[in-house]
Amino acid sequence: MTTPAALLLRYSPAPADAAAVEKLAAEAVAAYPGRFERVDAHRALDGSHLYLYFWSGNPAVSSMGGELSRMAAGAVPGGAPDALYLVPVQDLPGASRGEAAGYHYVVETDVLPGSAEELNAWYEQEHLPGLASVPGNVRSRRFVTVNAEGTQRSVACYDVTTPAIKEHPAWLAVRETEWSSRARAHFRNTKRVMCERIFVLEPGKGAS
Repeated sequence: MTTPAALLLRYSPAPADAAAVEKLAAEAVAAYPGRFERVDAHRALDGSHLYLYFWSGNPAVSSMGGELSRMAAGAVPGGAPDALYLVPVQDLPGASRGEAAGYHYVVETDVLPGSAEELNAWYEQEHLPGLASVPGNVRSRRFVTVNAEGTQRSVACYDVTTPAIKEHPAWLAVRETEWSSRARAHFRNTKRVMCERIFVLEPGKGAS
C-alpha cells in the first residue's frame, strides 16, 4: 500500500463553519484541475483542530501552500491555517482494512537533531506495525514535514473505526514497550488529536 504526498491545512481551533471548509476544498479542486486526487477533512472531537488534507502525487503541489492558505483566508471565517507539505515515509494496512474509518487519530512531534534515526527505526520496526495490527485500525501512515521554524516534524496518522481503540489492550501494549519509552523521551511539542471525519471529496465524484 502506498500513499501520495499531501498539502495539509491545519486549523487550530477548528473553524465553526464546516460548510465553508467543504466549499473551500471544492473551489481548490476546481481552480487547480488535475492537481489533487482526493481531499478529506477531520475535525478534533474537542474542537481544538481541523486537518484538511489535499492528496496529490504531483510534485508541483509542494509549492502551493501559500496559494491554498490565501484561498482559505478568504473562504473560511476565523484564523488562518498552517500549510504543511507532508512527505510520506510509511504506509501500512490495518487489521480492519476495508472497514469504514469514521475517525482519524494524529500524533505530531518535532524531530530533535540527532534523534531522527532512532525515531524512524522505532516507527518502522515496532510502533506503526504494532498499532496497525490492533482491531479497529484501518490504515496507519507516517509523514515528515518542515515547521515554519525550519525544524523537521513527524506526523503519524491512523484511520480507525472508533476512538475507543486507544483503550484497547493491544494498543496500550504497543505504547508501553521499553523502546516506546526511549523513543518518546525525544518527543517535543507533541500533539495527539482524535478527530472525526467530516467529509471526503474525490474529484469527479463529489463529497461524501
